[in-house]
Amino acid sequence: MSLNPLRWPRNIKLIVAFGVLYVVWGSTYLGIRIGLEAGLPPTLFAGLRLVPAGLLLLAFAKWRGKKLRIPLAEFRIVATVGILLLVGGMYFTFLAERSIPSGLAALIVALLPLWIALAEFALPDMEKPSARGVLGLIIGFSGLGILMAPRITGIHGSPEQFLGIGLQILGTWLWTSGSVLSKRRPVKTDALVATGYEMLSAGVVLLVIGTLLGEWVGFTMTPSGAGALAYLIVMGSCVAFTAFVWLLRNAPASKVMTYAYVNPVIAVFLGWLVLREPIDGWVLAGMAVIVTGVALTTSAPTKPGKAAAPVPSAETLLAAEEAELVAEASGVGDVDSFS
Repeated sequence: MSLNPLRWPRNIKLIVAFGVLYVVWGSTYLGIRIGLEAGLPPTLFAGLRLVPAGLLLLAFAKWRGKKLRIPLAEFRIVATVGILLLVGGMYFTFLAERSIPSGLAALIVALLPLWIALAEFALPDMEKPSARGVLGLIIGFSGLGILMAPRITGIHGSPEQFLGIGLQILGTWLWTSGSVLSKRRPVKTDALVATGYEMLSAGVVLLVIGTLLGEWVGFTMTPSGAGALAYLIVMGSCVAFTAFVWLLRNAPASKVMTYAYVNPVIAVFLGWLVLREPIDGWVLAGMAVIVTGVALTTSAPTKPGKAAAPVPSAETLLAAEEAELVAEASGVGDVDSFS
């Protein structure tokens, strides 16, 4: 078989692309945890991850012949969505993983499709979940209750873990806001270009915040920290995102969306394998229930809203879908969705 991926048979390309989507995006939570344990301050860590990734995506888009100049009105939307998704959403994963295992963070992020479905249910002009979708919501959020039960009852856990869980849940709410905004305000900008500007805008904001917080004082880059950062930039954001966009164009959307309930399983397994993060019956039960709920919700048909907005062009819809799904993370998430 040729070493050039462009010459691979289609079925091989599909297998490799799904493998990248599942494993790489699922491993980003581990990458974040390794970087934090290596002493990287969370705000600068997140910003230094996003700025190079955004520049690389824009360079790749330029190489593919895409126009990088976009209208100011669209840039404002793209930048706002990026800040909500990546400063409001992804950054909170960095903050949360200072006190909770990477696998637990991934399981809470796995609820993201449920929060989005719930937000759309509450808005009159958005699509509504069917009865199967509502059942998925109930089941999925029950999984969060299972994860919280041993901490509420005092079986195990700590105040720091409660804070980490709260930060991660808040992050999913902010990410949901960005996802809903991207649906309500679709742009015609190419998905690669839009995502590049989202990452760049959020990354600059995070670097400014990190500077104001004084995180440059005593900043050191160890080999493990540099490795985690490089992995998140190149693999988590660029390679996985490219595979994701290719799959959206070459595979059924229902199959591509399976990453939403495969990634958390991969994250929990890798956290246990590499960092020996604990996996007990509560985690396994919560994971099973959450994955079931997400699978039901994401695969269920939806009903149109009462006052639907004018239907945009197919190109605009695809661009908006790609930009939104990119990080539903996770994170990436990390586009790589969330993490």
